[in-house]
Amino acid sequence: MPLVVPQGGLLRLIFTTTGVPSAVNVYGFINTGNVAITQTLTNTVGAAIKSAFTSSGQVNMTHTTISLSQVGLRDVRTANQAEFLDAGAAVPGLAAGDLLPLNVSFCITLRTALAGRSFRGRTFLWGYTETNNGATGAATAGVGTTGVAWVNAINTALQTSGLGLAVLSRTRSQVNAVTSVQARDQVWDTQRRRAIPGI
Repeated sequence: MPLVVPQGGLLRLIFTTTGVPSAVNVYGFINTGNVAITQTLTNTVGAAIKSAFTSSGQVNMTHTTISLSQVGLRDVRTANQAEFLDAGAAVPGLAAGDLLPLNVSFCITLRTALAGRSFRGRTFLWGYTETNNGATGAATAGVGTTGVAWVNAINTALQTSGLGLAVLSRTRSQVNAVTSVQARDQVWDTQRRRAIPGI
């Protein structure tokens, strides 16, 4: 069944490992102003998000073999709309040292004005190095601080183009704007599908 959510859309951030597509972060966005999702808009949003990857500091947490390669936008207000991918250059990470296993992720929570499972989301950030791992095996404080700044910067990049980060609910056919971005703890999480590069 096609995903259709009034005022909704999907944002995809596609990452590569040594040039091979290896992981995707998918976010919802809200489109209350009926902004047309086009190639031009996607190029604009893509450039802003890639710039935010650097300005938020997340690029400094990401290993040099991993790049933010492409940004995609898809309108889900009606069924079966095509995804547009930005045409900008990939942005590689700047963190040297040993790469943590590819399945190791850090969870960031997305909250809306409402409570309940349909009204909160999560994103799993990755590509960290040994320097991001503390002596007790937990993520360093900077991982959480920078991760929150990165997701907030994604939201700002969307808002500049009349959109906004949101949580989409297929079961309720609703979209709710993100009101808070949080790192709830410093415990590493795992994404088993990322253990072997490929999407």
